[in-house]
Amino acid sequence: MRHISNAYFSGDGRRKETEEVKVLTLEEKRWWLWQVPEKAKYIGKRGLPRKDARDKASGRALYCRDICLPGMVYAKSLNSPFTHAKIKSMDTSRAEKLPGVLYVLRWDDPEIKWPPAPTSSMRPRLLAPYLSPMAEFYGTAVGAIVVAEDEETCDEALKILMEDTEWEEYPFILDWEEALKKGAEEMMAPVNWEFGNVEEGFKQADRVIEFTVRKSEEDTWAGVEGGVAVAAWQGDRVEIWHYGHGPFGVKTILSQFYGIPESNIIVHAPYHGALFGGITWLGYPDALAAIAALLARKLKRPVKILDDYTCFRGAEWQLGTYKFKVGFKNDGTITAVKLETVLVGQPLPEHSLVKLLKSTKIPNMAIHAVWPKVNRPHRMCYRHGSQHCNVVVYVINRVAAELGMDPTEVALKNDGWHGHSMEWINEHIKPAEGFPKRDSLKEVIEIGKKAIGWDEKWHPPGAKRLPNGKYHGIGFMAVEQWAWVPFTVGNFPRPISAGIKVNKDGSIEILGWRSDGGTAFSTAYCQVVADEIGVPYESVFHSHFEDHGFVLWQMGGSAGVVSNLIPIIAAARKVKQMILEYATQLLGSFNGKKPEELDIEDGFVFEKANPENKVHISEVARRITIFASADLYDYIEAIANRKSSEVYKGPASFQPRTFELIEPYAKPNLIRQAHFVEVEVDPETGKIDVTNVVVVNDVGRAINPDAINGQQYGGAYMGLARNHMEAIYYDPLTGVRLNDNLLGYCVPLMNDIGKIDCHIVETGMAYGPYGMAGCSEALGAALSMVLGPAVYNAIGKWIDDFPITPDKVLKALGKA
Repeated sequence: MRHISNAYFSGDGRRKETEEVKVLTLEEKRWWLWQVPEKAKYIGKRGLPRKDARDKASGRALYCRDICLPGMVYAKSLNSPFTHAKIKSMDTSRAEKLPGVLYVLRWDDPEIKWPPAPTSSMRPRLLAPYLSPMAEFYGTAVGAIVVAEDEETCDEALKILMEDTEWEEYPFILDWEEALKKGAEEMMAPVNWEFGNVEEGFKQADRVIEFTVRKSEEDTWAGVEGGVAVAAWQGDRVEIWHYGHGPFGVKTILSQFYGIPESNIIVHAPYHGALFGGITWLGYPDALAAIAALLARKLKRPVKILDDYTCFRGAEWQLGTYKFKVGFKNDGTITAVKLETVLVGQPLPEHSLVKLLKSTKIPNMAIHAVWPKVNRPHRMCYRHGSQHCNVVVYVINRVAAELGMDPTEVALKNDGWHGHSMEWINEHIKPAEGFPKRDSLKEVIEIGKKAIGWDEKWHPPGAKRLPNGKYHGIGFMAVEQWAWVPFTVGNFPRPISAGIKVNKDGSIEILGWRSDGGTAFSTAYCQVVADEIGVPYESVFHSHFEDHGFVLWQMGGSAGVVSNLIPIIAAARKVKQMILEYATQLLGSFNGKKPEELDIEDGFVFEKANPENKVHISEVARRITIFASADLYDYIEAIANRKSSEVYKGPASFQPRTFELIEPYAKPNLIRQAHFVEVEVDPETGKIDVTNVVVVNDVGRAINPDAINGQQYGGAYMGLARNHMEAIYYDPLTGVRLNDNLLGYCVPLMNDIGKIDCHIVETGMAYGPYGMAGCSEALGAALSMVLGPAVYNAIGKWIDDFPITPDKVLKALGKA
């Protein structure tokens, strides 16, 4: 354990040591039990201006595509016009002779020694989609990259290059079940996993039902900002402007590629937007940065590589077929769930039952999962968790429908974690973790039911016709409210740290490198630091565009604020203690006083017994440098090396790529979210109108309620649109994607979805600082199939093929 000592220099230049900062005990490092400062003014407050508001509203905010350097040239890749093909030959001479073309980088260029990509398990394919002769799906960036003086010349050269390329086409497969029947290559070995004894669970059931749900058409994030990277060399130093969630990985990649130390690699993280996970986890942003650096070094000029959206590079992660077998008792208690899945996408170290496992007491579960390879874009983690939430939606609602029960009652009856009931958790888990014995699921359901008028509106399936002739329906889903924190993923993938310094004028600067995709994380950090130190919110700033030596957790897993606040709060508390100690030693106003006799409020150090005796913190900062930092790994001993026990029963996660069961520092997630939707279904056209939405999230503790409402509202829009509107359609004869662009891709407008009523619950039972959890992924994932039970309630027929388009509604009604 490190002992941290503070030091200052007296007027005669001699260094003096203060007392050592108290070394925290393991119990004190249980950050989820840290308390909000007693005199907090900003944590949980609404109406605070976002820290990025002025720059974005004025247009001064710099996005990666805004970067323009002197002498900069442009690069674009060739996109395959075929679904499955290989380049037989390519003549680049005509393209190279086009005025303004500087270079054509080919996949077989002998001058380029392209090393294997150093990727994580989540980024299995980094450079192959850009510099490979093989196209595995329509629009693959393949074969060559053109560099020219401007974008228009790049485009013209690519047209010539397309004419001068000979292709060999291969058969393609778009349907995953067809691929499985034809013995297609599998993305990874099949997974067979069982929790409890599923066959015994079926024997205990009063009833057993079987059904199949299919996500037939993929959706995508349809981002309005295409991929981009800028690179410039100065001698052996390279400077990168990166687009993506995790800029820190680029340093490692380029260091290995070029054999230069990471200290010679400067990576900037300007604003970016519209990623929502997927494309970053596939590694495309890192590939663009690596290629830009390669081209810039060869041409000795800055290079901007543009990955335009004439076709989208990826898609969502829930495409596939889900075959269910569910056993349950007549009172709604579920005894067993067996699931067989055939999915499309890059497998992750978790399976489709993971949220059912974490959100219920169901004692017996089993899954058989396969991932056949098809000729569709790579996909991963777009609003991550959707396929897991969909399982919960259908298990709870199909059981309720079979029994004629209210689905909210079925959800409450089966609430739990890893086969344990909430009663067991109240006795064994909550006291040990320091949590109150509140019932999160009951609270979010009660709030949601009241807000939407559930008790008055819920009715038997197909029983309510409105005066306008449409069917009325209402639906519900509930699942855990998740956020990655160190022990829920077993290992955090990289160091996470933060620094805080006090400037000479008393302003506070948070140092922590992180990409900014539009969320209000900097605002939240500044709120917390302002309250922890005792300074005005207006005087706190976050420097996150550049690497100051402190790296925060990237956007992903609803983990940003949750995880990053651990070292930020720790550093803020160190800074406050330093200010108080230095004040007693450097300022005459507090001679003879002890640090504990002082406090800070509104930026002034004051004497508790005599508040009129106060001095602004700038008076301390002018005399000595005040800086402190903290690393997450200083604070995880509270949960590190925890051995498995009966208290923490069952597998919580799985080893990447092998799915071997492990027991990391797993703790039960005790907070929940519940969502309600009301629809009208037109029996003549099959159109579904979403007229009313109520979303309720227990976030543990709300740091910035305005930002949470923004995530709820936007996430609900995205999730609902995936139910019945958004889809990429393919030509079955050619495999060409027909609407993979911003013009043809269908997304809902403001009038396409009715009122969205957002509610926040704060039980304090989450594992982030102050008992908080994140809220960014939740809504877009949780609501991905919620219209299924709502439409069933409306028309009395299950439509288990998503998206639920009008033709499928008419078919269910016997009209098509």
